[in-house]
Amino acid sequence: MLYNRERLLALMDKFDLAGVVAATPENIYYLSGHASWSQNGYRYGGSQVYVVYPRDPKQSPALLIPGGDVGYASLDDVWLQEKYIYGRPRHPHIADTSKLSPVERRTVKLAGSDSKGLTPEKALAQLIQDKGMDKSRVGMDHFAIPVTIWEKIKAGLPQANLLPASMFFRNVRMIKTSEEIQRLRESAEINERAINTMLRACRPRVTESELASIYKGEIAKAGGQVYWMHMAVARGGNFPAIKDNVLQKGDIFRVDMGCSINGYHADVCKSGCVGAEPTPEHRKRYDAIQAGVLKSVEALKPGVRPQELYETMIAGVRANGLPNYANFFVGHTIGLEAREFPFLLGPAEEVDDPFLPDSTNVPMETGMTVNLEASNHEAGWGTVQVEYTCAVTGEGHQHLVMPDQRLLTLPLQ
Repeated sequence: MLYNRERLLALMDKFDLAGVVAATPENIYYLSGHASWSQNGYRYGGSQVYVVYPRDPKQSPALLIPGGDVGYASLDDVWLQEKYIYGRPRHPHIADTSKLSPVERRTVKLAGSDSKGLTPEKALAQLIQDKGMDKSRVGMDHFAIPVTIWEKIKAGLPQANLLPASMFFRNVRMIKTSEEIQRLRESAEINERAINTMLRACRPRVTESELASIYKGEIAKAGGQVYWMHMAVARGGNFPAIKDNVLQKGDIFRVDMGCSINGYHADVCKSGCVGAEPTPEHRKRYDAIQAGVLKSVEALKPGVRPQELYETMIAGVRANGLPNYANFFVGHTIGLEAREFPFLLGPAEEVDDPFLPDSTNVPMETGMTVNLEASNHEAGWGTVQVEYTCAVTGEGHQHLVMPDQRLLTLPLQ
């Protein structure tokens, strides 16, 4: 299983919650291993999925799904034992049950079970009542619950104190388990390989759209999903691939690619020059950025704060050739979401949420995962960027993928 059970229970105690209800795809997956197709296919509240997690150790957590999700919820890697459906009853007729595979047997059993309610709000209210939480404080993952459904859930639980608590889950997920870190490592490795495959085709007369297609294909073959593709070819800033733009010899080339594989995000950048050696100016800028980022990587350990990492990077870049350098951050956290609390690693910002610390400037802890990065954009010239993915350890930090950050001559050999 993925989730940090000890932290989850400790934070429920801290905030006096009798239980929590997960509703976003990330938190459903985190607590149960279930990846709903219907929740993704019918966005914006069209399909509700919940995990009800009671604080009472005598009550076990339960997954609540629409009937159409039963095949997905019956897989071996969905680890919650209690699963319930809502909606109209579905009682499949099977002529010969001996021909069913194990997953089909579980699917048929779940599909034929009694519905918790005709609508998601009625079913959820019933399940919360079944778990003995209907007269208590309950943290609700409100980001995925439309206001109309929220009001109906409240009406069905008149004695419960339902609290908007999506940030509670982000607080829990701030510290990763070993299983999560392993998934992040695998995602980073796949993303690195996909980008390198693309860079082997990065030469004069190739179009940006051709390169983008190579990257997308490699991620698709790995079962992943692309979330962003910044491709700044002789452009200063973040831009999508321009379909018909043809690469020219000497172009300053920088990509920053993000994807998700097995639920966990990866984010890697590469910088280089197309069909020629980088110029002295190109090298000067890249070397200064890399020196600053590596200073922040060296400083990454338990207890260090995001603002310290940021200031270390800025000072390092300025001391190594770019005295007027300015930036607003030195990277971000990463996990089931591409940005997790405390989100951007930079100057301290106030936080106004009852389930989070009062500042983003929280000390790094063992189990936190970050991408430390910096870039130098100049309109009319281009972009260089350096980025490392790391996990905080008791001794300091570890790289999740073997660092290969260098100024490249493209195509990659």
